[in-house]
Amino acid sequence: MFLPWKLPRGYSLFRPSFVTVRAASLSKASAARLFALAVLTLSVGISGHKLKLQAGLDSALSPAFEARVSQAAQSAGHSAPVQALVAAVVPVETVIRETDIDDGQTFSDMLEDADVAESDAKAAMNALAQVYALRKLRAGQTVTLKFKHSDRMESLESATFQPENTKEITIARQEDGSFAASLKDIPLVRERVAAQGEIHSSIYEAGEKAGVPHAVMAAFIKIYAHDVDFQRDIQPGDRFEVLYDQPKTTQGKPVGEGSIIYAALRIDGEIKPIYRVIFGDKSADYFDATGHSIRRAILRTPVAAAHITSGFGMRMHPLLGYSKMHKGVDFGAPIGTPIFAAGSGTVEELGFKSGFGRYIRLRHSGQMETIYGHMSRFNARLYRGAHVDQGQVIAYVGMSGRATGPHLHFEIHMNGEAVNPMSVKMPTGRVLEGAQLAQFKSGQSHIHEEFSGLISHKKEPSTADQPFKAAKL
Repeated sequence: MFLPWKLPRGYSLFRPSFVTVRAASLSKASAARLFALAVLTLSVGISGHKLKLQAGLDSALSPAFEARVSQAAQSAGHSAPVQALVAAVVPVETVIRETDIDDGQTFSDMLEDADVAESDAKAAMNALAQVYALRKLRAGQTVTLKFKHSDRMESLESATFQPENTKEITIARQEDGSFAASLKDIPLVRERVAAQGEIHSSIYEAGEKAGVPHAVMAAFIKIYAHDVDFQRDIQPGDRFEVLYDQPKTTQGKPVGEGSIIYAALRIDGEIKPIYRVIFGDKSADYFDATGHSIRRAILRTPVAAAHITSGFGMRMHPLLGYSKMHKGVDFGAPIGTPIFAAGSGTVEELGFKSGFGRYIRLRHSGQMETIYGHMSRFNARLYRGAHVDQGQVIAYVGMSGRATGPHLHFEIHMNGEAVNPMSVKMPTGRVLEGAQLAQFKSGQSHIHEEFSGLISHKKEPSTADQPFKAAKL
């Protein structure tokens, strides 16, 4: 067989790296015929894998094939290796598949089950370990795999997955064939959402029917707990509306808890609106339509979604069998329901106390105290002398001590005397005045326009910040 050039010492025509084809020294036809011969006799290495090319001599010498080889030779330049010509004429496709990590599988096991070479699977797992703790991987995690597919060969190019809603990990093959992993943050978007509904059985049920997340409705109740008893004051036919700011991933999945911007309750024909204000020191508070903070010194209902089982005053004691002054209010709720500190203050007593069972007494400013009884357990971080903030979970509903069922016994003492938690007037917080009040009033109009637009016209949710902010203090 005639060869138009001389092979260097130690090279063989039948080795895959045998020589460099110089396109300028060959005619198009010669290049095509030479390549066809190589196709019939060689296994050429591409990306570390053996790609076995088989083609009939007739088809290899066809005009179409000759044209493709000639074009590849001209594009590759004067020193293009045979491998470059092979890659140019053999089609390479990108294949993307998704797979899940099964229970008990390692990341490497998952890749091998997806037909990734064992060496590549282990290299990819080692790269992952550099940016993420492998023990955190959980069963059911979806991983997107990208392969390069050529003829009957596939090689892994990358693996991508989200271990958290706001994190994405990519493991990618480098130019030298190794793998490297990178971890990036996924930006969140904030979407304004408006909802409204009619209350029939409970505010939670009405919120769920309107598509409001449970966490947002819990915040709704907590905000109004300063002024509204949701078991006694709310009646069928009352209505609510809420505008909240919900963080979401770029795929539209809600993340974390939404922040309520505006809410309103219509109770027995009376509308009770509230608006969120952010101050210059980044603190936030809620105000009624006149600019008075709705925050009271003490919550009237320090447990969510509870119902009054016994009110304040003289009553026949259910266990002792005689009339006795009931100095507080009993709120029935399932065992384990969180109990909140009715106001900010200091833990004066904490422990088991006679008929109260598990008992807490908090001291607040202005000679005010609150008492909590019959709990199933305390907040583990609570201790005598600890400071608590209003709304902080201090214990959980139970039926310790003298109790016929799970409930919270709640008392308010002012100047040493027990008062009715449901009727006593509580001091309010800050009041907006001057420039702050003017800005607040203007902001109300913007909020109502936005709410109406989202409800009535189905506008795209706004991703802007809060529509108004109080002037700096």
